[in-house]
Amino acid sequence: MNKKNKIFSVLLFISLLPISLFSSCDKDTHCYLNVHVLDEATREPVSGVTVKIYQPGNTIYSGDNAIIGLTDEKGIYKHAFDAPAILKIDATLDVQFGERRGTSDVRLEEGKTKDATITLSTQVF
Repeated sequence: MNKKNKIFSVLLFISLLPISLFSSCDKDTHCYLNVHVLDEATREPVSGVTVKIYQPGNTIYSGDNAIIGLTDEKGIYKHAFDAPAILKIDATLDVQFGERRGTSDVRLEEGKTKDATITLSTQVF
């Protein structure tokens, strides 16, 4: 009986070993960014703000490769990245005689979601 238990244990271990090896490969390596845009005076979320995400001095996320999007009704713009990076974020809102601006920096980490908050100045440029 004892010999059968040992054989069963070895077979069970051998059958579970590939499952444990392959499940470790499913780790999420993407980086996620949530940009929250707030009004300086009211501290309320602002929708329809143009968000530009780029990497100064790098060709991956600069110039024509910069990521550009609009905030949703909750004042949030979301984007997923393939690899960690240090990024600069600019937010602009067109108003009657110019635009309102805000900026921030963020460092993305593998498998994590980072939140960046940008406050739009009340000053019009």
